Amino acid sequence: MATRAVLVYATDDGFADILSARQLPELSVIDAKSEKEAKDSIANVDILLANPRLIAPLIAEAKRLRWLQTVTVGVDALLKSGLRRDYMLTNARGILGPKLAEYTFAHILSYKKHVLELHEEMQQKVWDSRSTSSLVGETITILGTGSIGSHIAMVAKAFGMRTVGFRKKKEPVDYFDEIFGTDGLPDALAKGDYVVSVLPATSETDDIIRAETIANMKDGVVVINIGRGNAVHTGDLLNAVRSGKIKRAILDVFKQEPLPQESALWSEENIVVTPHMAGYADAESVVALFADNYHRFRAGEEMKYRVDFAKGY
Repeated sequence: MATRAVLVYATDDGFADILSARQLPELSVIDAKSEKEAKDSIANVDILLANPRLIAPLIAEAKRLRWLQTVTVGVDALLKSGLRRDYMLTNARGILGPKLAEYTFAHILSYKKHVLELHEEMQQKVWDSRSTSSLVGETITILGTGSIGSHIAMVAKAFGMRTVGFRKKKEPVDYFDEIFGTDGLPDALAKGDYVVSVLPATSETDDIIRAETIANMKDGVVVINIGRGNAVHTGDLLNAVRSGKIKRAILDVFKQEPLPQESALWSEENIVVTPHMAGYADAESVVALFADNYHRFRAGEEMKYRVDFAKGY
């Protein structure tokens, strides 16, 4: 007989149905399809499986809460000043490495092999054969070397690229040829033909890509942000794209989401905007992670991908 309850409040992707089908021991599943339904049940549950943005306004009402598993990597909505921190928080970063790597190289290869231009020529029935350059020997600098950054580096190595990582501590990380610590950001940026940010949202990463740091990058660099929107100073990025310093910027996350229609980012020729979809976690994978962590929770074992409230990730 179930002795614990989990409230599922995410998006209508079937999370609750998939979780219920697993029939995890001693666990009942409550599916909230609206804020009202979530409010009606949240005071009586021990566990939450939720989207941080949706659950944050209600977190104070979860009187019995012991553990919250998010369906996303980003948890900044739960880290805002004044919100409680007396529970275990785990995120979904461990399952998103492949998805974010796929997104990264889909855009890099599209750029490198002139996919968009060739498609336009096809529409016009233009036959203009040309050579394209290779990724072999080029360098990708990845800001953030955790599970996501490491997976991107692993894929980069398969393309014959050199991999440079930036993290707090200058310690070796698998799949990286070279690692730079906090003081080495200018050197890390200077090496990259491609600069990819997978950094979390913290005070230390606010506007880490700004005029001062962009100046350290190679001329003609490609910049990709799939971490959090706070990492990029939009005005400085626009200036760098317009000057040609940044050859192309691929942005999936923004300081304000949805991106306002009046934003200049939409219409800039060498900027690609996507609607925060690079790391979209499918329900099956999230539920599998939740189930693994639930068994750990019951056994009093270390939880996977636990968030440190002080660090913000």
